[in-house]
Amino acid sequence: MGCTCDEERDHAAVEFCRDVEKEVVSGITLNIIMWPIISALFCYVAYTLNTTGLPYVFIDEKFHVDQTLRYLRGEWSSWNGKITTPPGLYLLGWLQYHATRFVSNWSTLSVLRLTNLVGGLIVWPWVVLRPMYLFHALGFWPVTLMCFPLMVSYYFLYYTDVWSVIFIIESLNLALVLPFGETCSIWLSALCGLISCFFRQTNIVWNVFIMILVVERRAMIQKNFNNLSFNNYLKLFLHSLENFHSLVLPYFINFALFLIFLVYNRSITLGDKGNHVAGLHIVQFFYCLMFIAFFSLPVWFSKQVTLSYMIRFVMNPVKYILELFGIMLIIRFFSVVHPFLLADNRHITFYLFKRLIGRGQLVKYWVMAPIYHFSTYIYLEVMRPSTMIFHPILPIEVKDPIDLPFQLSNISWTALILCTFMTVVPSPLFEPRYYILPFIFWRIFVTMPPEPFWGNAEGTVTATKRHLSEFAWFMLINVMLYIIFKRVDIKWETETTLQHIIW
Repeated sequence: MGCTCDEERDHAAVEFCRDVEKEVVSGITLNIIMWPIISALFCYVAYTLNTTGLPYVFIDEKFHVDQTLRYLRGEWSSWNGKITTPPGLYLLGWLQYHATRFVSNWSTLSVLRLTNLVGGLIVWPWVVLRPMYLFHALGFWPVTLMCFPLMVSYYFLYYTDVWSVIFIIESLNLALVLPFGETCSIWLSALCGLISCFFRQTNIVWNVFIMILVVERRAMIQKNFNNLSFNNYLKLFLHSLENFHSLVLPYFINFALFLIFLVYNRSITLGDKGNHVAGLHIVQFFYCLMFIAFFSLPVWFSKQVTLSYMIRFVMNPVKYILELFGIMLIIRFFSVVHPFLLADNRHITFYLFKRLIGRGQLVKYWVMAPIYHFSTYIYLEVMRPSTMIFHPILPIEVKDPIDLPFQLSNISWTALILCTFMTVVPSPLFEPRYYILPFIFWRIFVTMPPEPFWGNAEGTVTATKRHLSEFAWFMLINVMLYIIFKRVDIKWETETTLQHIIW
């Protein structure tokens, strides 16, 4: 039946048999069944929003729509000074409008919003996620990541986030799956990585991560990685020099072009530079890990994880207290409260900060610091069993990078943490949209554990229940946010239409 035997993590080393064949077949079947149902539901939500619920531009849409309309009028040199991102979305919107302008009864806003709906419901699960899923069926379900709450909200709006994610994760997909052969796939991966930067500049950091993966997956085979981390770093560096033209150059071109952009623009931000000044907002990293721990609850929740965290505290309370003290110091000296956060009550973060994170010294330090500590532990602990372990002497048996599992080594795992840090910490604004890519990159490389939510795994087990729970968890969050969006009306003196709450 295709069983593999594993050991439960840490303190409960009980062998069990994982029915891989059953798990893969049931996963594929459920994905095929659920995709049209969820797509139809999202299409209905999009229809209601565009006809009665939200038939007008909402929050930042007014800037994005305005710029696209300028392009549609042929004003290619005109630029809205309030926009901070490059024109990738507006060029895509221009193409979308001309492709669907024959539908005469649709408003321009509806046509432009359709850009993200098509991307989220078709391109994202089928073009980007499906190839990786076929190589990593024990890790994630495409239909589940299609329902990731931080992305779903923007399927119905005209924002940059959906296609930013699509292009940079497609770059990852091409680099790992190599559908067009090694050379062509790597160059196409770099091209998709470059295009993604036209939707969000910080994607250049994720280009670095993907390049490291490309080099690493070949170096670990040809240079025989072992369990000595420092040696592996040296081997990676040497391999990158020896294969610069084939592995590094495609991404290096992106870095060179980005450097030219920085010199020319004198900032990473376009347009409204005054309200988007990069800084050292280290607490933002803890915000990100807190969101990742929250959304990944069905992935990590188990007796083993809970006990291991408690045992860690009991065995070394001094270390735990010192770590909490360090987090408190970061909260004290590296917290940034952006004026937009306190002024805009149309975002969940406004209420989260006002009623929890920033509510008095007691909550700010003595409640949030342990939450940040636990979230950091979850972020690291969940990935730990999914990282590669090398033999101290024997070489890797795999001889082709495409045959390597979807796992990170000590190098790429460190790179993922650093890239997450680099993309969120410079931003002064507490904005959940910035956590989409850190979560997606992390989640793709996590293998769903097969153990039950509470109790010991015995006999034959699968992770199907956890996958279903993750899907249900995402949909529950989506439904709750949609109810809040529909039922809570906010009146702004500066806006002629009713405002609502989104992420």
